[in-house]
Amino acid sequence: MKQGNKDLQERLTALEHRVKHFKPEDDKAIRDEIKKIYVDIANGLKILTEAQEKIRSIAHEFKKSKTTYTEVGKFYSFVKSQTSAELDLATLLDRAWNLIVMEDLDEAIKVLKRVLDIEPKNIKGLGFMCLALMDKDQYDDAMMHLQKVLVNEPDNPFALNNLGYICYKKGIWGEAIEHLGKAAKQTKDRMASLYANYYLGLVYYERSMLDDAVRFFKKALKLGPNLQEAYYYLGLAEVKRYEFKNAIGYFEKCVLIDRRSKYSKLSKAECDKIRPLIDTRKKLKDLSSRQSNDDE
Repeated sequence: MKQGNKDLQERLTALEHRVKHFKPEDDKAIRDEIKKIYVDIANGLKILTEAQEKIRSIAHEFKKSKTTYTEVGKFYSFVKSQTSAELDLATLLDRAWNLIVMEDLDEAIKVLKRVLDIEPKNIKGLGFMCLALMDKDQYDDAMMHLQKVLVNEPDNPFALNNLGYICYKKGIWGEAIEHLGKAAKQTKDRMASLYANYYLGLVYYERSMLDDAVRFFKKALKLGPNLQEAYYYLGLAEVKRYEFKNAIGYFEKCVLIDRRSKYSKLSKAECDKIRPLIDTRKKLKDLSSRQSNDDE
């Protein structure tokens, strides 16, 4: 086990180094390695959980053996102290998170129900349940769990951000802007602020308030320069503003980050649509300029 832990630490250190010295061409390899490590950890947790259950069973049998009552009592107290509810919760939460990463959402929800049975107000458990339900498009149930978080922590950035996103998906614009605005302004959670600005951009884009949409997409990119979807929607917003040259610039930046991603392919398709329009405009401008020169 020590060797396994050492190998894992070495992999994590190497991955951390690659992230700190990020290069766009390494994007897919880094994402693949993150997912692989998550899977390996999840498998390791499963083995450890099964081993924990086994040692409990062995300890229980040992308790019934012919060893003196005093010795067994002391030993069994130790076993119970190592398998407390807090330890169980931490193990279950780790397992649930890894299941979410592996997109085994139904199993993750089962595990999280066990967490919330043990501790109904567990903030992390409620948050993870929200993520799993959102990934299954069960927004009403996800909203219910987020509201439970906000009852206990009214300014929780994670809850505000995701509640705002759900309101956006359901077309509840006012509440979406309210929740996302709070998440965007807070400074405790940089990632929540990044996505809150991006989601605000989506809200204003959907409402055709393009200047505001562009402003929030740019704010998101200041916090996360490699957020491909922000470049893509920024390009779309510029197309709607007839700023075709700007749009192509944003689409091209999106493609450079990861050429094989969904948003890269969408951006390339948009570029292919726009370039003929720019070429036509340029030809018309050149023709107009020539006619003006001829008139002179």
